[in-house]
Amino acid sequence: MRRILSIFKRDILSSFRDYIILYMIIAPILLTIGFRFFIPSAQSAGLQFAVDAKLDTEIVNEFKKYGDVELYGTVDEIKTRVENIDDIAGITKNENGEFVLILQGNEAHDTKEIPKMIIREIISNEDLNVEFKVNSLGLEESPVATIGTISLILIAILIGGIIIGFNIIEEKEANTLKALNVTPMTKFEYIIGKSITGLILPIIHVFLILWILGITEVDNTMVLIMTLASSLVGIVVGFVVGIISSNQITGIANMKIIFLILSLTIIGAILLPQSKHFLLYWAPPYWIFTGFKGILLNTATWGNLINYIGWIIGLTFIIYIILRGKIKKGLA
Repeated sequence: MRRILSIFKRDILSSFRDYIILYMIIAPILLTIGFRFFIPSAQSAGLQFAVDAKLDTEIVNEFKKYGDVELYGTVDEIKTRVENIDDIAGITKNENGEFVLILQGNEAHDTKEIPKMIIREIISNEDLNVEFKVNSLGLEESPVATIGTISLILIAILIGGIIIGFNIIEEKEANTLKALNVTPMTKFEYIIGKSITGLILPIIHVFLILWILGITEVDNTMVLIMTLASSLVGIVVGFVVGIISSNQITGIANMKIIFLILSLTIIGAILLPQSKHFLLYWAPPYWIFTGFKGILLNTATWGNLINYIGWIIGLTFIIYIILRGKIKKGLA
């Protein structure tokens, strides 16, 4: 245990001496503070919807969560409103009860895409065996706030692992890693000692992010358990980055690739319809995103959480098994 703690202590001291690693430690907090000031602007620049007054009140209220709603009695009135100079999306239903999105064609991206997302959410929560019904998603703020918060949490979790990688790079450059190989310390002790950083930092970052953004109505136990499980992904990523990178420049390049994959996963989870989400099941960040989304919206049950964590741990274990040989060779 003493040797494990000495590795952890050395990593912390080394992190505060290296400006790049020190910046990575404070980066999630700086990003969160910036995002905190951005949220009111994003919400005040809300979308506009011209909605058929004959639609159910629950549907109208769902659109009100995302922007300003104007009610019109006929489809012609909706079309006339959409043809005005400002950006507004028209929403109605045809004679078959199917949603119809009315656009002029020159609207901004969000005006075109977000109504589609809202409609998909409504349809995905519809009970097909009964009359149309909408279940509350718990989303009382702008979706920008929810998605942005989850993105910051994912960044914080991965950065905890990336710091492990950069400490390994520093040890390789200083030939410290070779010196450790002739000490009584085992590979297991070394890996555990390194992993502590990747567990503790994400926990601190995640709760600071929620506190800065004023998100208090969540189950803190769920947040803690989800963060611990998700940190396993960051730890494996950190060891891989440290082993395959010969110096910090290469490490930064590899980090950019990892964050690109993360971004694509988040975009897929947001834009793909629920029926196509199986295409993302292979990616641990998808399950992290889904888990934290449920926690933040207060829709996740403990059963859901166990399912998400099972996927995260299972996929991370498979990735570790595939890369185990490379990791051991790189630490030799």
